[in-house]
Amino acid sequence: MINKKEIFNILKIGITLCLITAISALVLASVNAITEPVIAANNQKKKTAAMKVILPEANEFAMIVDVPEYVDEMYAAINEYGEKIGYAVMVSPNGYGGEISLAVGINKDLTVSAIDIISQTETAGLGSKCTSSEFKDQFSGKSGELIVKKNATANNEIDAITSATVTSKAVTLGVNDALKAVKEKGELAK
Repeated sequence: MINKKEIFNILKIGITLCLITAISALVLASVNAITEPVIAANNQKKKTAAMKVILPEANEFAMIVDVPEYVDEMYAAINEYGEKIGYAVMVSPNGYGGEISLAVGINKDLTVSAIDIISQTETAGLGSKCTSSEFKDQFSGKSGELIVKKNATANNEIDAITSATVTSKAVTLGVNDALKAVKEKGELAK
């Protein structure tokens, strides 16, 4: 049978654990509340910088609402004369190591102007090569449905990164999704 002293010790330990958990939760919530706006601002700066890389002749980017669910965000790129010169589309396909966040620039003629990788967690030395100019530059000037292939030669083919086919296919899927979104929503956004 349990005596009163043992019951008191069990309650004391239980209350102590509850207090530690409550204090820890409060501290984590406070840190999150402080850092969340800073993280959001930094992410927006990365997106803005990426948009300037993919469409450098744009002076402003106007967000397009009601975009297809397979893209994160879509912006109309506007030059200094107020003319729409293309679109910046943010997509996040899943690669080998997780989500690959990228910005895709699309010209008015539905060709890719450029792509920029905003963030990725692919394998170092393999999938992380998706950030290299050699890989990204392949997309410039391409249109239509793009496919990944070793030793690509056709206009709609992208040369896969050696030992990182999953990453190559993920980035290409993101670009295809961006092209598809502009075809679907681009005319509505004029």
